[in-house]
Amino acid sequence: MIRLALPKGRNLTPALAALRAAGLGLAGVDDSGRSLRMALPEDGVEMLSLKDWDLPLYVEHGVADCGIVGSDVLDEIDGDLLVPARLAAGRCRFALIGRSRELPAAGSQVRLATKYPLTARRLVEGRPWGAEIVRLSGSVELAPALRLAELALDLVQTGRTLADNGLVEIEAVAEVAPCLVVNRASFQRHRGRINAWLDRMEAAGAVA
Repeated sequence: MIRLALPKGRNLTPALAALRAAGLGLAGVDDSGRSLRMALPEDGVEMLSLKDWDLPLYVEHGVADCGIVGSDVLDEIDGDLLVPARLAAGRCRFALIGRSRELPAAGSQVRLATKYPLTARRLVEGRPWGAEIVRLSGSVELAPALRLAELALDLVQTGRTLADNGLVEIEAVAEVAPCLVVNRASFQRHRGRINAWLDRMEAAGAVA
């Protein structure tokens, strides 16, 4: 039995689609994410439903054998996980957001709001302007809209939320994708099944 961690929120639908492409039936599993734990003996798996920021810890410590989580989260943690595939669906992008399309002037100092402080620091290191990183846990778009910060770094899919709040996407910084993560010891125990899943996902175009 493989214990598989599924993410709550935006990555759940592409995760389920990829797993079905891998050959799992997932009977009775939907994209509501309400069931915290579910045994699927016909697939030989047990499902856990976890928040994105908790999921890598469960996998790293072997509580779950593998799971699917966004690369945005993986870039913020110092974990020892195998990442054998990035899903083709469910992708979005990191973007700099502000009230106007102009980047800060060289030598200037601004405030940059984000849920992703490590990613933000790496971004600012390569820029001719500096930034004080303001860490928020949600509603990041409000920071520039209400002038808590001049800029925000956040995930963007359609841009509709930005437009609704009078904001613009200044610059697309990096692509973000849901990723399959695997505990190293678990991969040794379940190498055959996990590789078979990956082969079927690749054949179906579910990973890229």
